Amino acid sequence: MSPRGIIPDSILAALLVLMTGCTSTTNSAVTLRLSMIPTTNPGKIIHESKPFIDYLEKETGAKVDLAIPTNYAAVVEAMASDRVDIAYLGGFTYVQASARAGAKPLVQRQKDQTFHSLFITQPDSAIRSLGDLKGHSFAFGDVNSTSGHLMPAYFMRQQGVDQAVIDNSIYTGGHDVTALAVANRKVDAGAMDEQVFARMIKEGKISESEVRVFYTSPPFFDYVWAARQGLSRGMTETFANAMLKLNQGTPEQQPILQFLNASKYVRAVDANYDSLRLAARDTGLLK
Repeated sequence: MSPRGIIPDSILAALLVLMTGCTSTTNSAVTLRLSMIPTTNPGKIIHESKPFIDYLEKETGAKVDLAIPTNYAAVVEAMASDRVDIAYLGGFTYVQASARAGAKPLVQRQKDQTFHSLFITQPDSAIRSLGDLKGHSFAFGDVNSTSGHLMPAYFMRQQGVDQAVIDNSIYTGGHDVTALAVANRKVDAGAMDEQVFARMIKEGKISESEVRVFYTSPPFFDYVWAARQGLSRGMTETFANAMLKLNQGTPEQQPILQFLNASKYVRAVDANYDSLRLAARDTGLLK
């Protein structure tokens, strides 16, 4: 017997409306909370993130909220207190989030597997190598930055740089601020993210008449998207697959990849960050 033989049309219609409303409410109630470490100005990141957020909402079926704090440590704290589901972390902040909150690595840009720190100074500076830094002022980025502090300080110690240079360094809070501090001669030299440096040169924020790279570090693993320990496997895989699908050959995805400064994403592996854990312990930044 058909449903119409059991339930009057008016009641059936009302039930269908209620069922549709319940389904809509369930979907809209799912919110994916994202965060990103502030490698550059937080407001700028938020402003440029719309194509990325729209893409993720379409791929995951969830409402996506993106929050950018003013420092790296705040992202780790938010993940540890279950206020963020998935975060874009530097290698060191991932190591911290893994130790504190059991964060799980998901995906990373292919180039994050062989990342470098750049050491910069002014073009007319006498600084030509790490050994020349003695007696000069130096700038790191955020204290929790991988390419802006952890690995530069580690390589400086490995090569016997005068400890006073490291101890007396200033922390600018961001790679872009470090570059500008060097360009404006507020410090003699600094260390920063190679990708931020390339983007600032391309956008005319700094020029080769203002800054010169005098040392490029050995490669290390860096940025990674990671999920909090309690996030469902379904959501982590949906997010990871959405990132892995991004393709430069797809015109509508090009603004997203440009925002992410990426060309391709690959799966991330926790064991690849063991060298950063060793560096952090050696530098006294991780117990």
